[in-house]
Amino acid sequence: MSEEPQADRPGSRPTLLGLLKLAGDSVVTDFAVGALERPVSRLIVLDELEPPVSQDDLLVAVGVDPHTEEAIDLVRRAGEAGAAGVLFRPVETGSGSDALGEVAVEAGTAVLFRSRWTDWPTVIGILHAGLSMVPEPRIAGVLLGDLPQLAKAIALQVDGSVTIEDMAFNVLAYSPTGQDVDWVRIWTILGQQPPVERRDDMRSAGFDRDLLRSDKVLYRKAQGEAPERLVVPVRAGGIPLGSIWVAAEGGRPLDTPANREVLRVAALAAAPHLLHDRARREGRDHLLLEAVRVLLDGQGSAELLASRTGLPMAQRCAVLSVGGGGQVDAQARGRLVEASFQHCTRHGEVSVVVPSTRGVLVLLGRLAKDRAQAQEQVRLLAGSLAGELSRQLGQRVRVGIGEVQERLDGAPDSRRTADLALGGLLFGRNSPDFARVEEVAGAVALLHFFDALRTARHLPVETPVTRLLTSPRKGGVSLVDTLSAYLDQPGEKAKAAKAMGVAGATYAYRLDQTVVRESRIDLDDPDARLLAQLQLLLLRGEVADED
Repeated sequence: MSEEPQADRPGSRPTLLGLLKLAGDSVVTDFAVGALERPVSRLIVLDELEPPVSQDDLLVAVGVDPHTEEAIDLVRRAGEAGAAGVLFRPVETGSGSDALGEVAVEAGTAVLFRSRWTDWPTVIGILHAGLSMVPEPRIAGVLLGDLPQLAKAIALQVDGSVTIEDMAFNVLAYSPTGQDVDWVRIWTILGQQPPVERRDDMRSAGFDRDLLRSDKVLYRKAQGEAPERLVVPVRAGGIPLGSIWVAAEGGRPLDTPANREVLRVAALAAAPHLLHDRARREGRDHLLLEAVRVLLDGQGSAELLASRTGLPMAQRCAVLSVGGGGQVDAQARGRLVEASFQHCTRHGEVSVVVPSTRGVLVLLGRLAKDRAQAQEQVRLLAGSLAGELSRQLGQRVRVGIGEVQERLDGAPDSRRTADLALGGLLFGRNSPDFARVEEVAGAVALLHFFDALRTARHLPVETPVTRLLTSPRKGGVSLVDTLSAYLDQPGEKAKAAKAMGVAGATYAYRLDQTVVRESRIDLDDPDARLLAQLQLLLLRGEVADED
């Protein structure tokens, strides 16, 4: 008898054992005596304000510490309600959970733990996919998440070529191709997306919009050498997950009632498969990003990252720190991540891109063996990346260039210099779009002083700048700006007037008769000028932070 991990047999509810087989090593079974064969009806995330747990529920105890009396009481109550089990976060190594085990045996309910290497969204997504399976005998032998086998099973029923895609038209899987395969399918499989002209044609015809809104089987007639196609959207609870495409083969008719019915049923059965696949990919991506973040923070393992990404341990690497001015919200950061990765890929660079506080970090691997060539390689990429992102996002983007390192375990040092360079680029008023830290050393040093000043900005005395800040504006022009222009132009009133766009006589009168009188600053005193410049520097930084 087959031991393949299916959530359930057609016509029956999935069992806890079936779900655990589907979850694999993302869930650890601790105490489940007599509970593994129990059916599971719902997946419930713990919320004290929601209705209580009921018979055959699987309870996800997000936020409950498994080492506490709260956890013991929760398992006891779950058993009294007839729940199939309770899933907790990972337990601490060697801490033991004997008390939970005793309660689980008494209550007759399973106690499960999330694995350390995964996260809640991934586990919940996989378990939900298992519970969402629609019994369909013709694809009952397809393991959950095995999209290539699913595509093959559907192709055998409709006698055509099948492609399974996500909502962005990325190819997730496809059935084996016959000898009379058409060019659209060839280029779709090779490019992992339909050809650009094909996507443009679908958009022009409104077909992508119809696909997003419909839950029925749609038909596209033959176009030139491309045969007719049937396509059906795949949804879970009204949420679009992807689509199944079928291309005609061998001149056989495709748009028949029988084929439409096969696709309608297949779309229902495919939903948990796409949910499982997405949860698995998102979980893998999450773990990869965490591994990169931890390494760049100087706490992770370069060997582990190399095993997960293919980045070589013993080849040169570097980090780029990418950001724009002001606050970067989650949506803008997401665009930065996607655009940065696409740009690096188009330029043939091996990269991993992760979000950061200022924007994103780009870890580059497999750089040129010669150090000078590697530095130039990184610099050229930084320049093109800054220009491309600025054009795409409609705002100026700066790129701090980290120093090239000999090995992957030197990435934290490269990240440190990249962040320093980006800080200098963002702080300096006449900075370029990209630079190494030594090229913006002045701005980096000033930023360091600025941070120190910020912690001591509450001075015990009144200064010329603080007097100007409390003075009303004269003629719509800030007195602070008037003083700042004079100090920025090494004491040359003519250049300061030009910078502010006013006549020389007007500027000189405003400076001498208003600024000096109200602030009581001695412009001939170098200490007074230095103090004013430092306070103005601090003021500019605070305004930039607010923006």
